[in-house]
Amino acid sequence: MRKPLLLVCLLFLGGFTCGPGTDTVVQNAGSTRSPLVTSLPAIQDYLAGDPLPTGPITHLVVAYCKNLGDFMAVGVNASSNTVMYRLRANDPTTTSRFFSVAYGAGVPVTVYTANVLVPDEEVEPSVPGTPDLPITGVIFPVCTSEVGDPLPPRPPPTGHEASRWQIFTDLAIDTSRVLHRVARPVPSTAP
Repeated sequence: MRKPLLLVCLLFLGGFTCGPGTDTVVQNAGSTRSPLVTSLPAIQDYLAGDPLPTGPITHLVVAYCKNLGDFMAVGVNASSNTVMYRLRANDPTTTSRFFSVAYGAGVPVTVYTANVLVPDEEVEPSVPGTPDLPITGVIFPVCTSEVGDPLPPRPPPTGHEASRWQIFTDLAIDTSRVLHRVARPVPSTAP
């Protein structure tokens, strides 16, 4: 009697620990991320030839839609847990000039060019040999049909576009935190 009971228990427990993992996507706008130190800055339209806004950033995260020529960018200071600025443009010429300035900023630049799943909460990396846990979150669309608004100036985002900016800002914060653990800009040696 003990052996069959033990066998049933092992099979039952084995199903929980050995089953294949899957990614599950749930459209949920909730967030359980760590709170930011300050409120978010206003979204600015980037004009060709402009320098990047001032402020100490450790990472620059960009969503670039090559089909439409637009971008969204968030400058983050991961050391102080602060979003320093948020930029946007929808003109291919302006975008190419922005990338020249961005790559010359002296900080790591991450560019997303395809839709990504943004988890609801910070996800720890899986341990090798263990099954992947389901991930719930929302898909961030890098390209959207709402980028055709005339420049300048565009009104502050509302509705779906505001939600898209919030998702992208969360993605930028998470990206900068993870990268900050493994790589940081080299401190300046200038006096």
